[in-house]
Amino acid sequence: MRNYAKVFVPAVWVFVISVSTVFASSGGPPDGRTGSPVDNKTCRDDCHSTYELNEGNAKFTISAPNSFVQGQVVDINISFSDSSTAKHGFELSALDAGNNHVGTFSNIDDTTQTADGNYIKHTSIGSSQSGNASWSVQWTAPTSEVQVPVTFYASGNEANGDSTPQGDYIYTTTAQIDSAATPTVTATPVITPTTIPVCEPDFISIQKRLKLTLGESKTIIATVTGLNDCKSEGVTVNAVVKTGKTRVTVDPDIATADENGQVTFTVTAGQKKGNAKILFTVEDSEGQVFKTFIIVKIRKVLKK
Repeated sequence: MRNYAKVFVPAVWVFVISVSTVFASSGGPPDGRTGSPVDNKTCRDDCHSTYELNEGNAKFTISAPNSFVQGQVVDINISFSDSSTAKHGFELSALDAGNNHVGTFSNIDDTTQTADGNYIKHTSIGSSQSGNASWSVQWTAPTSEVQVPVTFYASGNEANGDSTPQGDYIYTTTAQIDSAATPTVTATPVITPTTIPVCEPDFISIQKRLKLTLGESKTIIATVTGLNDCKSEGVTVNAVVKTGKTRVTVDPDIATADENGQVTFTVTAGQKKGNAKILFTVEDSEGQVFKTFIIVKIRKVLKK
């Protein structure tokens, strides 16, 4: 009996350690796993090592504006496409040209978390998205001058959901923005006095939060602008309920911007309280997609 006990106890400890590692990753990876020059590693180095980096067939991307100004709050979207696995995760950081962490990240819902502002990552709730998962976060630009460009580095986990680190794909991606993007204006001959210049969209804005009672409807306005704040008349704006589909609807789901670059949508609460997220997107002529979102809170009676 003594010999059996000596063999059995170590086996139990190995099992406990393995399960703890798996469940810790589902709640978010450790800081320093974005694959940036500062981190120089991803979760593939420590845990999910079945496949080579970026070996999977999914697309992992960061969506960010082309430029920012000092102190501006910038909307960032991290997403998977062409994916069908059960769970997903990510971690994101921002470095200037000197590889210094710049700006601070913040959460807008319970799908993400951040410890010191230098990194933002998924939560257990945020990892439960199957298929084409996405996360929306905010980055506050530095209030003083930095070395540009600022590069966003992200590592993503496309997980099979079997509660082990085996059989999962790890991806990396980047996106760059400049603090003072000055477009080069090329003179274009005027064909007729009535020629209307095309305003290519590069930003879509909307209010960030909306409160509704059960069954209540309210209108919101999305504004699409281009370089030098021109109004993107005639572009198509798409609206889709990303989370809380049983709680809220949006109408229309596709609309064209007016001469002010604006589209009016009607958001209607259902009969189930809770939170929902509606994603709005617009695409330029080269296929680049710009995104923003609104968080809708539905309650039986709104608190004053």
